[in-house]
Amino acid sequence: MENSKNEEISRFKNVGRKVEKEELAWEMKGKLEKALNSYERLLRELSTFSPASRHEANEKNAIIAYLLMRKAGILLQTGKIESGETLMNQALEYAEQSRNPLIIARAKLGLGVFYGSAGRFKEGEKLLKEALLSFNQSTDYDYRQGAGWALLNLGGLYGKQEKWALANEKLVEAIKLLKTIQNWVGVASAFELKARFNIELISKFHILSVLLCMLLLLGLCILLPAFHTLRLFF
Repeated sequence: MENSKNEEISRFKNVGRKVEKEELAWEMKGKLEKALNSYERLLRELSTFSPASRHEANEKNAIIAYLLMRKAGILLQTGKIESGETLMNQALEYAEQSRNPLIIARAKLGLGVFYGSAGRFKEGEKLLKEALLSFNQSTDYDYRQGAGWALLNLGGLYGKQEKWALANEKLVEAIKLLKTIQNWVGVASAFELKARFNIELISKFHILSVLLCMLLLLGLCILLPAFHTLRLFF
């Protein structure tokens, strides 16, 4: 009986190692179908594990939450919006059951990003702010990285709403933070967003300037004949 339990625990730990070292590789290589199949297989393996303690149950829930987030991300990338949202919400539920603040923050970040991309800005902003608050509870690398990406996504969300000052503020904060941990992918993403928003802002000012010039010209066209007529009465 004891040997059987030890084997089960060993198998459970092996699932965790696979998630960290092996299965994510498929997704990184762009082989999304293989990644999706791998995550589903690992979820099936986890379903057979019966935790013997609160600690084991928390670990199991944390791994399930992470796998559901990965699956949801792939579904969203491939246009399966409703299924992706369902999994994101399930991931948050399992994350909260895990009592792991990092996993909870990541789940809120993921769902917040989804809401922002779907135009549900208030819901997205709320979750991203909650995630940022949780990430700021620690100075460990994973927390700092999470905070940087939460700031980056808040900047993106504000930019979509044309709240340029807020967008710039959050992106500058994201760049500063991500530079300190040498997360250059995040830094580059933040700079790219800043540049794009600046171009959009300049473009909008240019359009407004052109419209203003057109209105002035139109006004002159209307007023000049009137002045000519007025001169006839003097």
